[in-house]
Amino acid sequence: MVLPPPLAEQLARHHGTGYRDRLCAGLERAREALAGPVTTVVFGGHFGAGKSSLLNLLTCRQLLPVGDFPQTGVACVIRGGPADRVTTPRPDGLRDILPCTPAAIAGAVSLIAAGGSYRGEVLDGPGRVDIELADSAVPPGVRWIDSPGIGDTGATARRAAAAARQADLLVWVADSRQPLSMTEEDFLREHLRRRGPASLAVLVNVFLTEDTPGLWDRFLGTRAEWHRRRLAAALDGARPAGLAFVSVRAATADPTGFGGPEARALPARLTGPRDDGAAAARRARAASLLRPHAEETAFRIREQHSVLAQERARTALAEAELAARSELFRAHAERAVDHTLRQWTARAQECGDRVAALLAAGRPVLRDGAYGSLLTDLLGRAATSLAHELATAVSAHAGRTGHAVFTAGAVERLVALTRPEQAVVEVADGLGGGLSYDRSGGRFGARVPAGAARTRAVVLAAAAAAGQDGVRRRRRILELLHGVCRPLAPVPVAPDTGPLSVLEALQGHLAHCLESCGATGAHDRVTGGAP
Repeated sequence: MVLPPPLAEQLARHHGTGYRDRLCAGLERAREALAGPVTTVVFGGHFGAGKSSLLNLLTCRQLLPVGDFPQTGVACVIRGGPADRVTTPRPDGLRDILPCTPAAIAGAVSLIAAGGSYRGEVLDGPGRVDIELADSAVPPGVRWIDSPGIGDTGATARRAAAAARQADLLVWVADSRQPLSMTEEDFLREHLRRRGPASLAVLVNVFLTEDTPGLWDRFLGTRAEWHRRRLAAALDGARPAGLAFVSVRAATADPTGFGGPEARALPARLTGPRDDGAAAARRARAASLLRPHAEETAFRIREQHSVLAQERARTALAEAELAARSELFRAHAERAVDHTLRQWTARAQECGDRVAALLAAGRPVLRDGAYGSLLTDLLGRAATSLAHELATAVSAHAGRTGHAVFTAGAVERLVALTRPEQAVVEVADGLGGGLSYDRSGGRFGARVPAGAARTRAVVLAAAAAAGQDGVRRRRRILELLHGVCRPLAPVPVAPDTGPLSVLEALQGHLAHCLESCGATGAHDRVTGGAP
């Protein structure tokens, strides 16, 4: 009945220390219920059913007040002791000692005054009287509690419920004239829901028109079975741990008959040291203390399943939106790069034409590398211009699709990536040539040397090569764009399943604890799977 430390730590982490501490306290109460040294038998029932008269019969002492009106307004706790002693608790923690007499006990517990009015000092008092009896019929290690009757005032009903919650065994005293009222049925169904049938016994107090053995036998032969069926229907088929019939009034005069021996044997059998009844009652009480925690755990598991489903749906939606935005950006980036590379090819050709034009005018062919330097310069300017245009176009679309835009440093990396290599133009040897006179036109015309033509071809080939080299850099350019223009929205993270996992582990632990209490009925199986 102890929460394992790793589970307690995880429970506090995911669900708070308050929940962890409350659960640990519940487990400790259940452990104490199993290991407690005292077995508590609570006698409950509707007011006027004869609870106090029954306890007077069982203790063989006429100590508790009885009458036609509700009498017991507080819980009377009866146990054995070295001497007769009656005490009541005081607000300061001390106790008042009363004489162990019917009059003194009636003064402390009677709900109705002589004039018929309710006694405020009893309704507002401590709600308990402790009675120790020498040579008591209460077995050692057992205490009996005469609880206030239900169906009278709200205060007594609350005290009756509080007493029933303490019970290892609840002995319900039913009135044969009205076996179970609607109020009693509701009370017992709730008790059975929390504790199970092992914690309940029923004594039917039979009111005979005349206290004769013949009428008693007639009742047992003709009416007892009807009461059994009526009780089974009222309890939705649940079978109490014990059922007996007793005519308390008649058995008081004749303790050997009228069900008196059976009435005395019932609580003794269910709480005696040689019987498993007391252990079953304690297990039932421990299970009743655990069951609310198991039900809460099941409820929390269902909540966590719902939360996880919502979080997974949100994550899937975010992933889909991010994928759509990324795909839209990727497609635009590829179109922009392809457009830029087509422009680059055309611009490279233009640069080659400009340099080649210097060799088409009959000018002397230079051999100092000027053509290569000029071509390189023109290509570099074109590449820089196109890189800036590409960065601007891509940044505009990145902003519309939730991606980062180009920074100055990123633009510089793009410029460096698109800048062409140094162009080398080899000048052909054997450049000859001169001027020729066009007689028909009457003017001089330039004759292009053969070497100049070959050099011009080299220039155009170098420009074309630069254009092709730019196209080959497409993949690297796209990698740079995707590396710079990353999605601004964070990548969706999978929901944390830790809160659910620790609850499922807790559910398994509580199920094991309930099994150790013998809680195996349908009303004990609490699950928390996804709806």
